[in-house]
Amino acid sequence: MNTYQKYRFIILLFIFPFFLKAVTIPFELVDGKIIINVNVKNDQYNFIFDSGAFTILSPELKDKVNGRKSNIIFEGVDGNKAKSRMEILTTDNLQISDIKFKNVNFSFADVSWMSSRACKKISGIFGANMMEEKVWQIDFKNKTITISEEASKIDSGSAMIPFSPENFTGVPKVKVKIRNQVLDYIFDTGSGMGFTLDYTYYNLIHDDNFLTFEGLLAQSVHSVSKGERQVDLMETEINGNNLGPQMIDSNPESRNLIGTRFMENYLVDLDFINKKIVLHKTDTLPRYDSFGISVAPIGGSLLIVNKLQIPELTELKLKDRIIKVNHIDTGKINSEQFCDIKKIFDNDQKIIVETESGRKISLEKKNVLQYLK
Repeated sequence: MNTYQKYRFIILLFIFPFFLKAVTIPFELVDGKIIINVNVKNDQYNFIFDSGAFTILSPELKDKVNGRKSNIIFEGVDGNKAKSRMEILTTDNLQISDIKFKNVNFSFADVSWMSSRACKKISGIFGANMMEEKVWQIDFKNKTITISEEASKIDSGSAMIPFSPENFTGVPKVKVKIRNQVLDYIFDTGSGMGFTLDYTYYNLIHDDNFLTFEGLLAQSVHSVSKGERQVDLMETEINGNNLGPQMIDSNPESRNLIGTRFMENYLVDLDFINKKIVLHKTDTLPRYDSFGISVAPIGGSLLIVNKLQIPELTELKLKDRIIKVNHIDTGKINSEQFCDIKKIFDNDQKIIVETESGRKISLEKKNVLQYLK
């Protein structure tokens, strides 16, 4: 290389210092949440990869990130419509693999409830504002995210969806047509459901064929949602792309969200450079595999906190205390023991639960959407 070429090369590197070679990182999918590793000053922490949120850090990281205060006070709304005021700080100390993020706006908030649900320490939310100017390809089959600056390619089997970034947060907003109603949605990798629909809109378009869940519905940074929600299958269209029947779940307190239970049926490109989402078609169809109940440790007891209202589960009630799961004593349970029980619920196809009243009930994991056919 002659002197001219050498210096030209150095100048180009100086002008384009942030050219990004594609980087692929692994993730875990826990209860529909995408969990990635984020490096903070050479230490690794678990973050939720959440395109529907602003970047949040646990207060435990205050001494690590060296956040610089700004003059911004952000008024945010979480997935359950709860409003909050957050002080905004800035840091240069967040990194994924070899990618260093500069001037990242974030807030501190308690995210400890995420740790108990994920059965691992969660230290923050990797929000949409950190995804700007990059393409994030989410491969649910191989549990990887590929980060690049190359525009998404659209083939004949792909659906291209333009999005509008929300002011300040960068959260991607899209238009969705469901049963002839055009609705505003957030493309939310932090939601573990399919298409969550505000109850007001759901009442406009539902028919008489739906499933009902009761109990704890959703939890966000600043709120908990309880009550009843309906699950349905409805024809869905985005940007002229007919996506066929998709899982719709109503929530009286939720925003309209497109979650990972829908996304996992596709290879997903989140293109924050060209403001578009590309869904690469796969052979998978909508599923909702469940025993019909969800359990949680409350006050040292294992309680049913959510239940599908079907005849097969009439023997079980909300707040029933479960004292055995597959002959494992759960009469008194701590967080570590609950994580062992959670693995059974996640991985087994059949379980036997025993309630405090002595009833033993055999449960089989099924795609509950079959009840809608």
